[in-house]
Amino acid sequence: MRADKTVFSGLSKKERRDLVRELARLEREEAARRRRRRRIAWRAGLGVAGIAALSVGTVTIVSALQPAPVLGPSNMASDGILFSGNGKSVTAATTVALESGATPESNALDTTDGRLHLVVYTDYGSADSATFDTANGSTLLSWVTSGNATLELHPVALDDSVNQNYSKRAANAVACVADAAPDSVPAVNTALAAAQSTAGASGLTDEQLVALVQKAGENDKSVADCITSGTFNDWVTDATGRARASVPNSDVPALKTAPLVLVNGKAYTGALDDASAFESFVKSVYAPAADAPDPAPVE
Repeated sequence: MRADKTVFSGLSKKERRDLVRELARLEREEAARRRRRRRIAWRAGLGVAGIAALSVGTVTIVSALQPAPVLGPSNMASDGILFSGNGKSVTAATTVALESGATPESNALDTTDGRLHLVVYTDYGSADSATFDTANGSTLLSWVTSGNATLELHPVALDDSVNQNYSKRAANAVACVADAAPDSVPAVNTALAAAQSTAGASGLTDEQLVALVQKAGENDKSVADCITSGTFNDWVTDATGRARASVPNSDVPALKTAPLVLVNGKAYTGALDDASAFESFVKSVYAPAADAPDPAPVE
């Protein structure tokens, strides 16, 4: 029953998740049986030799039940999810899931194509992240919808030891949506930012996160199950650690605070609640093609 990559061949994302969970459940049951065997062996006075023999058999069984490497969410192979527009709607780029320990594949940055390339690292437990999204989120999405910009969103958890691990749980919720219904992520991101100020000291519960996602338009039961089971919690921790070590295509070496907002690779350091200041910054770094419209008009 060893789970390797061949086991996942031909399986859907949901089937892969279900298989990983089932193997993990079997491993937990085997661990419980091992503990019971050890108690019985001790009580029966089997001695060191008997316990050693039992351990050999148990190790063999456990090794056969080892679950496959934990997968990250599909459509986030860069540790972020990338959006572009066609003048009418916003669509997410699709990618395969990132396996545990694999290196993310950064999206190329081309500053000569006449478009803005926006990257936002956001922590849903951070009031500052919510402030930026409230002031500028709709403008960013309008630029993307028009086709004049791309947006890559990175959910992170810079301090998941407070607020009942809310930053991690909320980032996991976004990853769950990205995995099953990536085009719904912008609506969920906006809803999470709006909820930050009223989420309370402990943040939203998992059940409230499910309700928020459903109200934002995503009702897939697999998403709800993914949120309540914390399917991508480990991936959130790993992705945050990678961002703390290095931020690709950026003039800052590493993520220290959230939000981190990059425009064509340059970090915005102005007031988070000042939309005019942000638009001015965008104009200062934007290098449009000769016939490209200005994506950030200021009256």
